[in-house]
Amino acid sequence: MSTTSTTVTTAAVTAERPLYPIGIPEKFSADGVVQRFPGNTTVCHVPADSPLQPGMNALHASLSSHPVLSKLVHLLPKPSWHMTVLDGLRDKECEPGMWPPGMEKLPLDECTREFSRKLRALGLELEKEGLAPPYKMRIRGFDPAVIGIGLEIEGATPEEEKRMRRLRDRLADTLGFRAPNHETYGFHISMAYLMRHIDGENRDALNQVFAQHLPALQREFDLGPVEFCTFENMYAFPRLFYLGEQDL
Repeated sequence: MSTTSTTVTTAAVTAERPLYPIGIPEKFSADGVVQRFPGNTTVCHVPADSPLQPGMNALHASLSSHPVLSKLVHLLPKPSWHMTVLDGLRDKECEPGMWPPGMEKLPLDECTREFSRKLRALGLELEKEGLAPPYKMRIRGFDPAVIGIGLEIEGATPEEEKRMRRLRDRLADTLGFRAPNHETYGFHISMAYLMRHIDGENRDALNQVFAQHLPALQREFDLGPVEFCTFENMYAFPRLFYLGEQDL
């Protein structure tokens, strides 16, 4: 993928700012080809009938048709849109702190089976602990667009935000580890990954797109049950089960 602005190609490469944004080449090649990046996770997908969908679809259309920005980002498939509740495991990230102690050398499939057992048991406890869906959320704004393009979200009330943090804690305790960013993690919905850093006039153009679409997106919405999912890449997060559903 070629860039179309000197503000992208002439910026200095440093340890703090590598040649490509985070996610390249692990999740996408420098040419925008999706890469294998397997793992498991707990998410809430954005429902097809969510009041967010019209605004997200309009933003997606603006980015995909933009003469410059469309070449600098990789838009994610609409069915993949979700809010991560708690990251699970990524097969390429087994350094200390990112996998449960004692499980670092286990195959991913074996870890997924163990997580499934633990999460099914937890799911049956969520209602009595006051952590059952629906989860009432609201859009705060757009994330800084350093790694990708997405929506920053939070609980619709301070009480709901605390409840979502308790839910994350319960999931982390159940899975047996907390990532280094556990306390500072910000809820979000990713819509695209950056293929190149966006600076200068291109950043101004992106900010204009954000300003155009924010009024339709800055609203409250509900999310349904937590889903335990696996994934092979950033295109799809197939559900293994909803937390709280009974075994068939």
